[in-house]
Amino acid sequence: MPELKALITTWNEEDNLADCLDSLDFADEIWVVDSFSSDHTEEVARSRSVNFIQREYKSPSDQKNWALDQMGDAWILILDADERVSPELREEIQSILEAPSHEAYWIPRENWFFDRPLSYAGLGTDGVIRLIRGKAGRYGSARVHEKMVCKEKPGRISAPLLHFSYRDLPDFMERMTRYALSGGRQRFEEKKRSSFLTVLFRPLARFLKMYILQRGFLGGRYGFLFSFLSACYVANKHAIHWAYERNIGRIRAEDS
Repeated sequence: MPELKALITTWNEEDNLADCLDSLDFADEIWVVDSFSSDHTEEVARSRSVNFIQREYKSPSDQKNWALDQMGDAWILILDADERVSPELREEIQSILEAPSHEAYWIPRENWFFDRPLSYAGLGTDGVIRLIRGKAGRYGSARVHEKMVCKEKPGRISAPLLHFSYRDLPDFMERMTRYALSGGRQRFEEKKRSSFLTVLFRPLARFLKMYILQRGFLGGRYGFLFSFLSACYVANKHAIHWAYERNIGRIRAEDS
């Protein structure tokens, strides 16, 4: 079987990193590229047999692409610290690497909202390209929710990657605020048009899509809360974009 390396990029992930590393014990080599964490992320990483590197953070795409360029032509499995390789995914990856038919693979994710999976509804799953060979793909320049762009059409893996996104409600809110700031600025930099009607109606459309069309109502209070908070994120993102266009308050195009 060809060599398999794993890549994790981190910033203040002391609560997540150990479990993520434990799920990667089948990898031949693990790289942790850290953005100078201020917690105990470094100690957790160095307590394992990993290649730990600290590098200034510019964007998620820049950090991951830099790391991928250093890792050579091996097969590379890319994870965030809040993700875990399920036993089924481990077996499927090992089976694929014995005779790969593609240079990159799409992996489904099972998302968890606090203490339960969201797989009871369409809210609970998405997919990401996370297994690639060498230079078969690189990330685009998005500031948030970066996506892998591949030279060829990727294959598909059926076993899930487990995604434990949020420690608690304050953590969820902090992340959504950060994503909204990055997403709003990205829309501004891409010269997309904004309007106050977008701020009003895009959140409503997101809520109806998640709660009704994707059957979030099957999750009871959890499904409602997740759909509602996701709509709030959309409202914040478009409001920030709208404010960037009009230089309102302290929002300026040169802000980081």
